[in-house]
Amino acid sequence: MSVVAASVLGLGLGLKHAFEADHVAAVCTFVARGGTVARAAWSGALWGLGHGAVMVLAGGALVASGATVPPAIALALDIAVAVMLVGLGIGALVSRRQKPVEEDGAPPKTVKRPLLVGLVHGASGTAALTLLVASTMQARTAALVFVGVFGLASVIGMALIAALVAWPMRSLTRVAPSLGPRLQALAGLGSIAAGIAVASTVI
Repeated sequence: MSVVAASVLGLGLGLKHAFEADHVAAVCTFVARGGTVARAAWSGALWGLGHGAVMVLAGGALVASGATVPPAIALALDIAVAVMLVGLGIGALVSRRQKPVEEDGAPPKTVKRPLLVGLVHGASGTAALTLLVASTMQARTAALVFVGVFGLASVIGMALIAALVAWPMRSLTRVAPSLGPRLQALAGLGSIAAGIAVASTVI
């Protein structure tokens, strides 16, 4: 496969990967806390950055060395994702009555949290498809380009998802502020459901 073809494939699969249910559920818990659409997009981009960083570094190393992730470690990482999603959901339910994030600022944890969630997601076995596709490419240069573009596409995709989710949420809460806690509760329940779904596929 040529480098150009690997780039196109990485872009397409990276964007598709960003729209997976567990990824969207995690990002929704950040977006539902309030703030501007731009801030929501930034949170999504941070999630994608964490995810992409692990994929590029760990995935690139595996492709370059020809090694594979041991099944036991892959299982543990998948379980970690499931636990994290449930935790995010519970956190959203508990904090739904707190004051939403203001327009002009956000506490540091709103920056660290999406980045950390992205790192865990990127290290989990849910990204195994990327490494599987890369491992089938005979040219290592093309495989490394594929992994790199895939990571970049994750950043773009998650920023887009967060903005698309935040825009109607923001409009609704401006018209009816009382909907804010309900939307946050819905996001929390969605994250818990996604965590249970992930766990059911690996346990």
